[in-house]
Amino acid sequence: MNTYITYDYEIFFGHNHGTIEKSLLYPTEQILAIAEKHQAKFTFFIDCGFIIKLREYKDQFQELERQYQLVTEQIKKIKNQGHDCQLHIHPHWEKTIYNGERWEFNYDYYKLSDFNQEEIIDIFRRYTEELKNITNESPTAFRAGGWCIQPFDQIKPAFLELGIKLDSSVFSGGKNIISPYYYDYTTAPSKDFWKFENDVCKAEEKGSFIEVPISSYHYSPLFFWRLFILGNTLPKSHKPIGDGKPMPSSITRKKMLTQTHFMSASVDGYFISKAEEILKRNQKQNDKHTVLLGHPKAATHYSLHQLDKLIQRNKSWCNFISFSMFKES
Repeated sequence: MNTYITYDYEIFFGHNHGTIEKSLLYPTEQILAIAEKHQAKFTFFIDCGFIIKLREYKDQFQELERQYQLVTEQIKKIKNQGHDCQLHIHPHWEKTIYNGERWEFNYDYYKLSDFNQEEIIDIFRRYTEELKNITNESPTAFRAGGWCIQPFDQIKPAFLELGIKLDSSVFSGGKNIISPYYYDYTTAPSKDFWKFENDVCKAEEKGSFIEVPISSYHYSPLFFWRLFILGNTLPKSHKPIGDGKPMPSSITRKKMLTQTHFMSASVDGYFISKAEEILKRNQKQNDKHTVLLGHPKAATHYSLHQLDKLIQRNKSWCNFISFSMFKES
């Protein structure tokens, strides 16, 4: 089974977005070391809006010039080690400013659908060019920030113009229509990939694009009880390495501890404890492709250790490859 371990390469978007050393650079280096150990290839979806903003402000702020150099050097290293650097867009960067101490985000522009079609196409052009200038290669795969790729018909012209053929934003059955998010994948196929044209949830045999969805999983209240207990009792192992805080969420701790949540399959933190179960479930379903989602900023020492073990235990029957290696058969 082809297994795509994917990382959204981005900082935190909350009031405390953390440092790039702890939230991005250090955990990514650990991830790359694990990949190199096993000769695995990962896909990094690069948050190009962040890179553009660093470049725009670097002449005003010496610290941001330093960050720009470190981040672009690491992206080049990712590419040189044979991993994918693909396109990831969080369009709220368009309205983000740096106040001299931290980034100030405007969540009114969190998703692409908060912009008109002309603006969307312009964002894709500039962000794609930014990534190409760093990696010397045009991206062919895309992941929408916050899973928010709908409505796709507004985005389709950019895909066609820029040669983007593959998307991995969907997790079948997922839904969140609480602002600033909007995605509804409850009608998406329960398949490991499909072709589509104007609607990511509608499989079309002759579609121009391929959706390779992120796997999904029902996380029980017991799972979240364990997560919170481990975080409090063994913080060195289970607290994120990243030193920022995520943007506000509508999912409260009370909801987590009392309700089952249907979420994308993840290699972040304690979520990686379910990854092997998901791989074996998908194998039993005769799936040929499995996508797991991660974020360097959300990695923990536990998740990095488990990532090493996950690949070691399963590489005899799982091909840990990047999206540039995707084949339909």
